[in-house]
Amino acid sequence: MLLLLKHLYIQKIRSFFWKKSIVASIFLSLVSLYFLCAFGFFGVIVDKIIADIYPNNSVLEMFTRLVFSYYLVDFVLRFKFQTVSLLDLQHYLFLPFSKKKLFHFPLISSIFSFFNGVAFLFLLPFFFVHVTQKYTVLESIVWFCYIYGGILTVNFLSLSVKFIFTKKAFLAILLFTVVLILLILENRGFIALSKGYFWLVNTAMRKPWMLVFPILLVFVSYRFTYHLLLKNRYDETVSSKKTTSSKIITFQFLEKYGNIGHLIMLELKFMMRNKKTRSMLFSGIFFVFYGLFIFGTDTFNIKSFKSIFVGIFMCSGFIMNVGQITLSGYSSHFDGLMTLALPIKTLFRVKYIIYALAMILSYLLTIPYYFLDTRIPLINLALLIYGLGTFPYLYFYVANFKYQPFDITQNKKFDMQGFNLKNLIPLIPILIVPYLLHGICFLLGNVVLVYYILTGIGIIGIATNSYWLGVIERKFHEQKYKLAEGFRSI
Repeated sequence: MLLLLKHLYIQKIRSFFWKKSIVASIFLSLVSLYFLCAFGFFGVIVDKIIADIYPNNSVLEMFTRLVFSYYLVDFVLRFKFQTVSLLDLQHYLFLPFSKKKLFHFPLISSIFSFFNGVAFLFLLPFFFVHVTQKYTVLESIVWFCYIYGGILTVNFLSLSVKFIFTKKAFLAILLFTVVLILLILENRGFIALSKGYFWLVNTAMRKPWMLVFPILLVFVSYRFTYHLLLKNRYDETVSSKKTTSSKIITFQFLEKYGNIGHLIMLELKFMMRNKKTRSMLFSGIFFVFYGLFIFGTDTFNIKSFKSIFVGIFMCSGFIMNVGQITLSGYSSHFDGLMTLALPIKTLFRVKYIIYALAMILSYLLTIPYYFLDTRIPLINLALLIYGLGTFPYLYFYVANFKYQPFDITQNKKFDMQGFNLKNLIPLIPILIVPYLLHGICFLLGNVVLVYYILTGIGIIGIATNSYWLGVIERKFHEQKYKLAEGFRSI
């Protein structure tokens, strides 16, 4: 195991990424160092911040309760961003390594992930500056083991759920729904799980024998994830043999809509039949629950930019996810696509229809927010129209400059292939334009006017759909050879 960890370290420092640009490598190293120092410094002063915000409560109590809420948020963030590649094990499968021992490697290596490192750097200063100064050494150690043991448990459980998501998306979605509901109820004060967690930790500090519980919890979550990976180590080959026509969604009803309907059917099949695109499709649904974090924990204010920000993410979460692979999703057969007698403008029109239907469906799922405030559905409707008239065009245009391939044939787990900083470019105008318009309307003394302006922009964008698709098509023809060259490196 030490040898495998050594190889992982060598792989990271010898990565071709660091050799692309010395300036970029130095810049990223300095940025990483800055954030590490920032988290460490925040850990030093967080006790003073908590004392100012909650003067009538114990600092340790409030910190522990906040950490419990962080567990729930951390679980969701890890599912989306933490990656563990099982492909690193392929190089060792034909070497004299025990296969059962080999599958411990991805789990042990996940302990050194970014999320765990940041949490450790944040907890350690608080541990020495505050906890050890006011409690005994044994009590301090018990407290730290409980807190960091919870983080490691979340680490392993998030990997388990991420793996289950690739096989049974419904179970993962159900679990995330439960997590979101618990977080909302906790923030709204309907339940007090964080108080119960602090009571447990505080009791354990007085009874050190209870230190066995966090250790046992980490061990159980580790073994559960390990057996899940070991049991499904041949998942790719088994699942391919078990596929039957009865499990394939055909979308045959779209055939009656002519050539466009046939192309929409093929595009939907492409999304549903592949694990990567299917997971992206379902994970876009989580954006609908984003409003619960904001509207569920605060008083709704129609004049606040927060209502615009949340509405955009709820109605357009799908396109923010799937739109990132608008063209790179065709990497493995892009050359064949170029030989078809299919106008590229038609291809973009098909994608526009799919994205528009998904955004409309997302809006319909947000209608129950009416029970929180009757104005939310009207605001979201305005933002939906604005999104339909702008967002697809932005993602289509930016897709012409993304040459990084996205291989759908390998069905890798836990990877973020095909994603880079260019994915964030469409988010800049998506958020900046409404923010600037909101600021202007605020200065004019009529913030509600911004919703009418955004609706007008959306209507104009929808009415000029053919023009914008033509602009995107011309840019595609300028870039198609660069795209083909980049996609061939798959």
